[in-house]
Amino acid sequence: MIQRWLLAATLLVVFALTAVAFVFGAWWAPFVAGVAIGAAGGRARVAIPLGAAVGLLAWSAPLVFDQVRYGLGPAASSLAAIMGFGHQGAIPLVLTLLVGTLLGLTGAWLGSVARSWLPWRQPATSR
Repeated sequence: MIQRWLLAATLLVVFALTAVAFVFGAWWAPFVAGVAIGAAGGRARVAIPLGAAVGLLAWSAPLVFDQVRYGLGPAASSLAAIMGFGHQGAIPLVLTLLVGTLLGLTGAWLGSVARSWLPWRQPATSR
């Protein structure tokens, strides 16, 4: 039970730091957070989805804030028209969130792989 609380608290702190860094222009912050999650995580099959979730949330938080404050509809529709999708404003938003998700996912994958190369890591044992 305590490990779940610790994991949840750690993820909340990582998400908050990543979102703040993203707001201040560090768009690559989900990748760094993903590397940290992957390097500190126990298993890759847990760390990689967590990294992807942090990336998705870190990139969606500023979009939600901007939607509430300014409204993204006209800008998203214009961007979709420039991209050749007519006036379907959801497509640029989905692609934007996909970039954040992939940044977190690839960072967590890289952190998991780098953790396996460490010389002090204990070899895996089967039970």
